[in-house]
Amino acid sequence: MLRSIQGPADNLEAHAKEFLENKEWPKDFIYVIDPDYTMVNAYRLRWDAPKETAYPSTFVLNQRGMVRFSKISHSHGDRTKASDVLEELKHLVEP
Repeated sequence: MLRSIQGPADNLEAHAKEFLENKEWPKDFIYVIDPDYTMVNAYRLRWDAPKETAYPSTFVLNQRGMVRFSKISHSHGDRTKASDVLEELKHLVEP
């Protein structure tokens, strides 16, 4: 699973470290920083609002790297539910 931390390069690495402190994340999570909004802009996820950087977004990829599920939320209240992701993962078993 990939978690992206976006924002201006000023202090972004410190912000990312603070985000990760004192949390027990699964070993298979991958974290990246996106100081220039390269990924956010490439996927049209830029949320240009005060104190925001990107729309809350969830993507599930299969073993071949193909997107099998995606949800881009245009509000914080519309974020993907864990149950939706778990249901989609059931369909990823491929021969």
